[in-house]
Order: sequence, then C-alpha cells, then structure tokens
Amino acid sequence: MLLHETKLLQIMANSDTDINRTGGCQLCVHIKFSCKKLLHSRHTNNYYSSNEMAPLDIGDLPSELTSNPSAYVAVTGLDVENNVIHRTIWESFTTNRQDRVPLFLKLLPVGQEFPEAKPKRTSYDWYVPKGILKTNWLPKHLTQVPAVAVQFVDLDWDSPSWAEKRLECANKLELLRESLQGRSTRVALVLIQKRAALPGADDQIAAERAASLCSACDLSGKTLFVLPHSDHLYGYTLRLQNAFYELAQTYYHHESRRIKNHKDHLNKTTHQLLFVRHQFKIAFLTELKQDIAGALKSYKQAYANLMEVRASDANLLEIKTVAGFINYKMCRLSFLNGTPLDAISQFRNHVDIFKNKVGHPELAFEHSAWMSKQFSHFGDLFEDAVQQGLNAIQTQHPGFYYQQAANHASNRKAMCYKLCKSVQEPPDFEILEGADALEYYGQRPWRACCQSLEPPDPQKELKGIIALKYKEFHEVDHSMIIIPLLSSAVAQFKKYKCPRMKRQLTVEMGEEYYCYRDFKQSLTLLKHVLWDYRVEKWRPIVSSILTTALRSAYLSANVQDYISLGIEMISNWILCSTDEKSILQNNINNTLLGKPLFAMPGISEQDNKEADKLWQETIQSHKEPLIFTIQMTSIVPFIECKAGFVSENYMADQRITVTVYLRMNCPQPMSFSKLNVLFNNEKYNSFCEVPLTHDKTSHTEEKNMHKLYLVPRNTHTFTFNFIPDLNDIGKVIQITSVALQMGSEEYLCAVLHWTTPPETFSLVSPTATTIKAGSFSDDPTFQNIIPLSHTTILPRNAHITIDIVHQPPALINEFYVFRLSITNDEISKISNVLLNVSLKEGQEQFVHESTHLSDKAEHFQKNVTYLKDILLGEMDPGEKIEKCIFMKAAEVSVRKLTFEIIYDINVEIDDQLLYCCCKKTQDLEVFTVEPFEFVFKILNMKFEEQQSVRAEEPFILKIDIHSYSSLPLLLADSSVELPHQINFVDEDVTSQLQNLTLNFGEAASECFVLVTPLECASRISSGTYSLKWKRNSSDELHHFVTTLVTLPFLDVVQPPIYVQLNSPAYGAVRTPMMVTYSIHNRTSYVQEMKLVYDSSDAFMYAGNKEIHFRILPRDVYKMTYNLYPLVAGYAMLPNMRLTLNAGKSSELALDSLVKEMTPTHIFVMPHGRKSPGDLVAST
Repeated sequence: MLLHETKLLQIMANSDTDINRTGGCQLCVHIKFSCKKLLHSRHTNNYYSSNEMAPLDIGDLPSELTSNPSAYVAVTGLDVENNVIHRTIWESFTTNRQDRVPLFLKLLPVGQEFPEAKPKRTSYDWYVPKGILKTNWLPKHLTQVPAVAVQFVDLDWDSPSWAEKRLECANKLELLRESLQGRSTRVALVLIQKRAALPGADDQIAAERAASLCSACDLSGKTLFVLPHSDHLYGYTLRLQNAFYELAQTYYHHESRRIKNHKDHLNKTTHQLLFVRHQFKIAFLTELKQDIAGALKSYKQAYANLMEVRASDANLLEIKTVAGFINYKMCRLSFLNGTPLDAISQFRNHVDIFKNKVGHPELAFEHSAWMSKQFSHFGDLFEDAVQQGLNAIQTQHPGFYYQQAANHASNRKAMCYKLCKSVQEPPDFEILEGADALEYYGQRPWRACCQSLEPPDPQKELKGIIALKYKEFHEVDHSMIIIPLLSSAVAQFKKYKCPRMKRQLTVEMGEEYYCYRDFKQSLTLLKHVLWDYRVEKWRPIVSSILTTALRSAYLSANVQDYISLGIEMISNWILCSTDEKSILQNNINNTLLGKPLFAMPGISEQDNKEADKLWQETIQSHKEPLIFTIQMTSIVPFIECKAGFVSENYMADQRITVTVYLRMNCPQPMSFSKLNVLFNNEKYNSFCEVPLTHDKTSHTEEKNMHKLYLVPRNTHTFTFNFIPDLNDIGKVIQITSVALQMGSEEYLCAVLHWTTPPETFSLVSPTATTIKAGSFSDDPTFQNIIPLSHTTILPRNAHITIDIVHQPPALINEFYVFRLSITNDEISKISNVLLNVSLKEGQEQFVHESTHLSDKAEHFQKNVTYLKDILLGEMDPGEKIEKCIFMKAAEVSVRKLTFEIIYDINVEIDDQLLYCCCKKTQDLEVFTVEPFEFVFKILNMKFEEQQSVRAEEPFILKIDIHSYSSLPLLLADSSVELPHQINFVDEDVTSQLQNLTLNFGEAASECFVLVTPLECASRISSGTYSLKWKRNSSDELHHFVTTLVTLPFLDVVQPPIYVQLNSPAYGAVRTPMMVTYSIHNRTSYVQEMKLVYDSSDAFMYAGNKEIHFRILPRDVYKMTYNLYPLVAGYAMLPNMRLTLNAGKSSELALDSLVKEMTPTHIFVMPHGRKSPGDLVAST
C-alpha cells in the first residue's frame, strides 16, 4: 500500500464486513478499464526472451506484435519453492488473470540482470539510422525491461530485529536498482506481515517505522506497501495489482514523453526512418497503457511517416514489412475500438498502396507471399471481431479476405514455378547466414543495416536472390499454404450462406490437393460439389471437375469411384475428345474383367507407371466379390433409361405390360449382364428380368430382345407382361427403379440404378417438359417418350344390373323403401353375392347421426349407417334377386347413398383359372322433407285466440296440420296426452281426423275443449300430440308412422270471477228472448259486486238496470233479462258492467274481463213474409 494508505489498510484488515462487502476494492487508486479491451480476443503472451529473432517468412508477424501487450511487472523476493506463504501469495497474483487489470507478472530470482540501457544520445546530427524497427525492441519492453520492479520482504512492524531488517531492505532495493542499470523502472517494496496491526497505539508505531523505512530505502510513501497474510489475501492482492498498474502507467507515460522529446533533434532529410521508429514506439507504449484511442492515433501517424520514406528495390521489403506491422495494429485496434468500417477502410487503403509495389522482378513471388499474408492476417482479425460480437453480412465477411489470401498464395506458387524452376543446383547458402539474428525487421542478411537506394554489392545481391529462389522452389510447400486458406474461406462462406462461393472454393481445394498428390482428399472434395454443378447443368465446369476427379481415382486406384466417374465421363454431354472417351470406356471394361488398364491421357508417363503398378496390386489383392450401386439419376448418364406401363390402369383379369427403353450415348457398344425392373410389390420383380445367360424367355416379344448388347445412339426396347395379384386390386403398382448390371457378380459388378422420381408417385402423369428438363439426352425422339411409372389395378368389371325403385321424397321418420332388383349378366354362375349399403363419406355429421339403414322396418336405439355383407347367395346366369332396404331419416337433408354388390367368379385367362372378386357400385340421392307442419292455437270459448288461459274456465286447443308431401297421406288416428293439471271438458274424446286423406297443400284441423283446475301452477305443459299416418298406398311395405309433437306451454291466470251467458242461438225481431248471466265467485271470500246493464239501440230489455249484490265464496249469482230485439242482423247485446267493491278504496272494474267471457253480439233474424196458405190458416 502507499504509505499514507497504510493506516487505512490496517484498519480495513480488522473489518471482515467491509472486506466481504467490497471484495477488496476499497483503494484510493481508481483504475478505469476500456470496455472494448475486455471484448477483444485474448492471446497468450508468447514473447521471445532472447535478443535473437526467430526467422520470419515474408509477411509473417512476430508473436510480440499479435499478442495483447500488458505492462511488465517484475516480482522478486518470493521463495515459492520453499515458503508456503510465498507460494500462496504468488498464486493469488497469477490465478484468474482475465478478471483483473492487464499485467504481465513475472517472478525473478534475486540478483536478476536486466538489459543494459544504451547511453543517452545528446545529438542526432551525425547519426544515420540503419533501419526502421529493431527486432529486439518489442520483446525487450514486453518481457525484459519491467515497468515496475517489486521487492517482497517478510517484515512486521513489531519485529524485534527491526533495525537489522530495515537495513536488509535497503540493501535489497539498492541491489535491484543497480541491476536495472539506470532505467526509469518504478521500484516498489511490499512488506509481508503475519497479521494486520490493531487500531490504537500500534498505528503510531507503524506510521513512524514506515517513515523510517522509506527514508532508509530511498522510497516515496506511494511505493511502500503492506500485505497482511490473512483470510482476505485475495482482496489485498487485487488492490496491490491496481497500485502496480498505476505505477506502470506512469512509467510508460514517462517513456513516451522521453521518446517524444527526441523529435526536437531530428530532421526529415536524414532521420525519416527515426520518425517512423519513434512514432511506432510511442504507439506501442501507449497500447501498453491500454489507451486504445491514443495508440491508434500514434500508429496512424507512424504509418503516415512511413509513407514518406523513399522506397527502392533495396529497402522495399523493409518498408512493406513495417507497413504490415503498423497496418495490423491499426486494424486490430479499430476493431477493438468498435469501428470495423475504419479497419476495413484502412486495410483497403493499405492494399491499394502496396499492390503494385512488387520490388525486384526476380523476387516477385515474395510480393505475392506478402500480399497473401496481409489478407490472411486481416481475415483473422475480422473473424476474431465476429466471435466477439461483431455482426458481419453476406457481402462483407472474413471469407472474402481468406479467399484473396488464397488467390495471392496461388499466384505466389505460379510465380515460383515461373521464376525459380531454373534454379536446380543448391547455391551457396552462406549468403543467408544471420537471417535469424537480423537487427532490423525486413532486411536482407547479405546487406543488413544498409540503407542505400542501390545494392552495395551486385554480385552478392545476385547470389542472395538465387538462394532465395532455390529455397522458395525446393523448401516451400505452397499447397499447404493455399489449402488452409481455402479451408478457412469455405468455412466462412458456409457460415454466411453463400453456397456458390463455397462450391467454387471447394473445387479449388480439390484441385490443390490434386497438385499436392493427395488424390483421396481431392476425390472426396470434388465428388462433394459435383452433384450441385450437375443439377445446374454447368457443362464446362462439370467436365473440368470430372476430369480432375477421374484422374484422382485413377492415380489412387479407387475401383468404385473410377467406374462411377468413368461412366459419367464417357457421356456425350461431357466435353472431352472421343479418343479419350474410347480409352476410358475400354478401361472400364478391363476393370470389370480384371485386365490391365490403358494409360490415361493427360497424365505424365511417370504417374501412369506408378498408377499401373498400384492397379496391379489392387487387382491381385481383390479376392472377395465387389458389388456396388451407382445412382444414375444423380450423375450425367452415358446410358439413359425410361420404364413405364402401357396403360394408366388395368383390370384384375388383364395382363400388365411394362416397357423399358434404353439408349446409349457413349462412343462404343457395350454388353450388360442383367436388366431388372423393380416394383413396390417385390413379387413382380421376377417377371421383369433379362439375364444374359438365358436362351429363351417368355416375357419378350422378339427372339433376340433379351441380349443386352447395346449399340450407341439406338433406342432398345424391352417388353414384359404379367398378371396382377388379386390382393393388389384397388392399389397402385409403382415402378420404383430399374437396375442394369455391368460385370459379373462373382468378381466385380456395378449396378446402374434408376430411381423413379418422387413426383411421379402422384396420379397425374408427368409432362414432357419435366422429362426434358431432367434429361441429358440429345435425341428428341427419346426425350418425347413419356413413361407411366405407376398403374392402378381395378377390380374386374362386374356384369350385373342393379335397378333401384323408390318413391321420393323420403318423409321424416318414415321407413322409406328402396326396392333393389339385381340381375346376373355374367355368362357363368356367380357366388358369395353380398350387398353393402352405406351413406357416402363427406356428408355433414348430422346426416350420419340422423339416418338409420336396415333391411327390415325396425329401428332400435342405435342408428346404423352402414349395412355390411348382406348375403344374397349364389346366382345363375340371367337370374334376378330382389331385396328391400329401409331408410329412416330424422332430419331434413339430401342424403347420398351407395349400393354396392360384391361377388366372386372364376375367370379363365390364357388357360389359367383366376378367382376374381367383382364389385359394382351405384350411387343414389334422396331428398328428405317434413310431411307436416303443425300449428297450435289456444282459443277461448268465443273462438278468439288468447295468450293465456284462466283457471276453471274452458278453453279450446286447436291443432292445424298442413301437408308438405307431394304424395297423399292417410291420417289414421290422433290423440292428445294431457298432463294431470289439464282435463278434457267432454268425457268421451275421440280423434276428428280418423281415416282422413290429406293431399299436398291441404290442411286438417281438430279442436279439443280443455279446462284447468283452480289449484294450478302459473305455467304448465299442455302435453303431447301424436299423429298416426302413412303414405296413402295399399303397399304393405309402407308402414304406419307415429309422429309425436310437444304441445306449447300455457300461462294460467286466476280471475276473481267467471261470467257465463246462457242465451238462445239466435233471436227474432220483435220476439222476446230470455238471457241469463251466471256470475261465479272463484275466490274464498265474499265478493261485493255492482252491476250496471246499459241501454242498447238494438234491444229493449226488462230487468235490473243497476243492482248491488254479494256473492258467497264459490257460489253463483244469476241475473235474468228479457230482451226484445228491435233490428235484424248481427246485433250487439246491451253492455253489462261489473265493478268489484264499488265505492271502496279497493274498487276494481271488471268490464274487460266480462267482455272476454261473454258474447257481445247475437244474430237476430227478421220476420219472413207469410204465404197465402199461411194467411188462410191463420184466419
């Protein structure tokens, strides 16, 4: 800890709560980290520890440049091998470094010697730089010269030998300062103490002794630290590292300032290289401070200074090398700074500047190597940035840079073969001595530290160039440089979904493997992409890839791939000479027969000899039969095949005909050993074979058709016939594939396999356009052949007649009759005749739920919608059978029924007796309608419709029945089932509709007089109405149907009175007539009534005009009037008004109730004239 923080640390050591809560972060030294620094990829610090530089290839980067630079802190005084406490302290410093400040901690032994500092230069007037960037500067400041040197000492404040220990500390620090040899490295002292000092009197002692220790060791208070070894060691260690980090920051800041001060002594005439060197050093030191923005700015300035250096062939390699270093740093820091577009822009600018600066013409391959490395390094940076979260796009991702790197590497290879092939004798390599210990990056070993624009020794320059060319041609494996770059590019293009680019680069990889003579890997890659180019019909590309792949198979003696690729190569679609194809076809035949192969064109004589030896070994070692399949639909075929049925469907008693068309497109005729057509039902496979060894076959039309000797550009036809299996009736027979064998199954056999395309499994025939699109044939006639790859086996046609007689429409709930008449029209006897009746599928669900089918006029609880296997027995030719089927429908709809007759019959085909099952189906639609519409009305005794009924008052239930049937209906009987709350007024109630015939559009009505008791609910059911009916026909199959209809609910009210009028049916003018009003008290208490009988123009009356009276409970009061009619016609009776409790507060007028209960009019007949006879009689 800093001296002025010692007390704070001691106090905190005694507070477990504070330490645990803060996690060891309660220091006054606050370090801020860049978020971008924590995001970038972390490389291991693999720095060189010696002054000698490992040799770098052109464009390579030293590991010190590509790593994440961290401040170097040298630690001494810890004995980790013998002291457990020291080992624990060191482990607390070195574990979990990724979560701490970026420091490179290194444990050094006591007395470690550091590099000697160069004497300070006071003037640059006579100084001429020998190069730009020294090779030892980066490792020196990363691993050799520390920014901070820390001395650890075991010393407690209360140590009994304090004076001796203090002197020992001073001596150790003095020795450490001497080893640093005057460098400005910050020196710090850490006291390892067994316990933290307690607050109180010890604080004063600690402060005094700390001050004396600083004085003795020549330390400031900020470089003295205390490290108690306690349970909170991790927190103390973390704070110590933060303090070391701050000291390192001041060191690098001081070094940067010191280098900047040199500018005042430089001039651009002679010191331009120093401007680049010093600015690079400042940028790197700034990067060690983790100041990304500042370092990037300094690197840009260094790059700009470098562009001002005058370039020539002599120093161009050094300029490009340093430019590559600075560009790498600039791009890397731009990615870390979150500005990828700046990194891309800088790299493009960098490439544009140097792409034409080739240098010495004889060393042009070095320029390609350098360009390749530039693209490769940037691709690595780009990929690291993507892994850390950068979003790349399909048009800008690392794959493009790896691809360019591979292109430049390929160019390097081409330039090498062009420029270096002539150098076959080993040169004097002494000219290259010292290449691994150059003082400056990018210089030639034979003229190191030389900055002249022209080579000082032309002879030595020529020797050096020859040595470099020899090493390039004989020691550099160019393929192993190109292939990894292409592999990285392929992975990137695959990641960003660029299939065409991925395929192109895969082809380049395969060709490079071929050049590398790794024929197996070349073959694997080329076969992988060949299918895509075949599909897209890239004829030149497919031809080129096939040529390389076939040569790889030949040179590696791969039998299967050689035949597979060879039969594709000999196709006329492939761009290759006829002579080469003829040689290849002969080689394929020789391979199948185990004979030696002819030398392949396009391959060197030496390679052909090696391949011939390898093929002989392969043939001799071939003991077990080798049979493999080649999918012809996936390659460019040398022979095309189409197979199909002659018809789209066949009857069960017909022979099936299959035709196979074969057409060769290769240079020479060829023999095959076997042709086989394969079906989805394997039992047919044996009927469609053409073995070469058979002398005769019953499946061909011509005598020599079975011979599988095919001539190019001729279409060969093979025809097969067979009888279908009865189990396949109703099924689809599919040609799944066609197999054509080459060679012998006992030795080597290649099976050419054509698979039926999946789309032809549908019942729609493929069009000619589809066939042409997938064919490589150049014969229009063959292209126009449209095969049927499937056929349907239909049942044998049933020769029977089905007549269905019925009388539509079907009525709801009746057993509708279908009379079936089945006639055998076969020429022989049929057996096991079955009848199936069902509703057709696809109708609405309620149709199935409301339909019942039966062969008897019976209906149980469950509906039956499928009558299956009704046995009709056997039928002789011409015999007729009749059968009745009944249908009962509960809902109105159109019903679609299917009547199916199935029978068995023996049929003779080609002297072969077939047991066939025949089927005939007939569909029928039946309309179902409601036979009636029921209308219910509630009437009072005046035949007026009302909404409610009154208790103990008769009312009329009127039922109207409307016929909707187009056929006359016979109504046999009807009845009403009443609940217990309703009774008939009449004792003997019979139907009024018995034996009544109702035609379409007619209606029948009947009435029932009902009454409800006094004690009744306010709303009651009126029961059910049943009607027994049938079609008006004498046919016994038409049964009576009983239709039940629910009657409407009734609202019952309780009136206080009931008024009844007894009067004659009619009256006569001027003839007295007597009427009586009976007023019934329906309540259980006395009713006080007031009656007023109004005058009328149509009548004179005799009786009380107004009267008050009382009616006892459940009693009747009668009022009689003698009426004298004055006019004829439908005359209105005098109006009777009743008032309940007249003159009281509960007075209630009952006029409306009286009008509803009693008639308001009566018919009055006039007096007729008397005849003369009557007058005489009266006289």
